[in-house]
Amino acid sequence: MKTTGIMQKKTNLLGGICLILLLTTVLLTISSTNNNPADIIYWSAKQQLTWQDFKGTPAYQYEDISAITSSGIVHYKGCDEGKINFKVRAYFEKQHSWVKEEALTAHHLEHEQIHFDITELYARKLRKALSERAFECGDEANFETFVAAYLDNWEAEQRAYDILTHHSIHKDKQKEWYYKIALELDLLKDFADPETE
Repeated sequence: MKTTGIMQKKTNLLGGICLILLLTTVLLTISSTNNNPADIIYWSAKQQLTWQDFKGTPAYQYEDISAITSSGIVHYKGCDEGKINFKVRAYFEKQHSWVKEEALTAHHLEHEQIHFDITELYARKLRKALSERAFECGDEANFETFVAAYLDNWEAEQRAYDILTHHSIHKDKQKEWYYKIALELDLLKDFADPETE
């Protein structure tokens, strides 16, 4: 069955996902992105990804990779009245996300959407943690260390999702993750980005 062949190609995606996560990690701690705003989608409960959002050129040299979601968490910070203030947002990069023709299915799109939802989940966890702790101006190093721990956990969750769903091959496990992440997002709805809810 052709679908099985496509899904088998996804079994070795871990290396590609790790590379993307590593690249995204470098981008995460910057205070702003240099991308054209039209190339960025900030996570929103009102807007799901579509295959038209995947504008990057597929890396055909990587036969085992059928689709890539490039998402991240960016935090902007400043100083006000002696305290570090912050804004945390989950984003999707259109120009760095791509899909090969054989993966243009609803099932694969759901898999990529869950990756983006996991990114938003960790943005909410970070917003919650930062709301419970104040950092003084001049304490940026400790602030960045605190944020980095959440980003490490986010990357670990992304890897666990791919491993446990076998990169979308195990449809029942993917459905479990869909409900798990939806529930966790709901539990943290008080920490959703008010600009995107």
